[in-house]
Amino acid sequence: MSNIKCVMFDLDGTLFDSSEGIMECYRKGLEHFGICVKDDDQLRRVIGPSLYTSYRDFFGLKDEQVTEAVKIYRRHYNSDGIYKVRMYDGVKELLGLLKRNNFILCLATSKPQKMAEKILNFSDLLQYFDVVCGANLDGSRSEKIELINEVLNRVQVTYNYGNCIDKNNVFMVGDRFYDIKGAVLARIHSIGVTYGFGSREELLDAGAEFIADSADDIVKIVLRL
Repeated sequence: MSNIKCVMFDLDGTLFDSSEGIMECYRKGLEHFGICVKDDDQLRRVIGPSLYTSYRDFFGLKDEQVTEAVKIYRRHYNSDGIYKVRMYDGVKELLGLLKRNNFILCLATSKPQKMAEKILNFSDLLQYFDVVCGANLDGSRSEKIELINEVLNRVQVTYNYGNCIDKNNVFMVGDRFYDIKGAVLARIHSIGVTYGFGSREELLDAGAEFIADSADDIVKIVLRL
């Protein structure tokens, strides 16, 4: 087995509070079809899954409506909403410390890859990541297990580890049950963060191996193992 050490992070709700921009633009897609959602709490659940999934499953839009809603969302998000993010306390210090301890850092997000890279770049975090993996624009490769497996494949190829990655040295860090379920399916360690958009109960019910209430907790968990 290799001694590779790898930590994968979700983006929204794990590295950044991106709720303002996401909900603002999400509403635009709903309003196009006459759906008005005034309650922010009702919209918070859309942060995590892909847009295609949430517009369909949470608000009952048909396939052609989903496509149009996503198009409207992205038009507004790319021009303005993408910049309405706030990095959580201690995130940059967390990433720097892990890099100094020779961890390979990866991003696994259901946000389209180009958007994720743009956020990391203007927030000065792109420098810390060895692999960035996001969804495709057509909504494919948006399930967390697909993203995790793609990250593992890229790490294997980039660092010439073949099939020898020891999953005991791989972590997935996220704030929603999607992140935890993906980690469970991939048989890697899972760390659920409570400062994002999911509750402690949601994370534990999904099978979270560890719970972190802050970026500092993440460091302690990872370095202890």
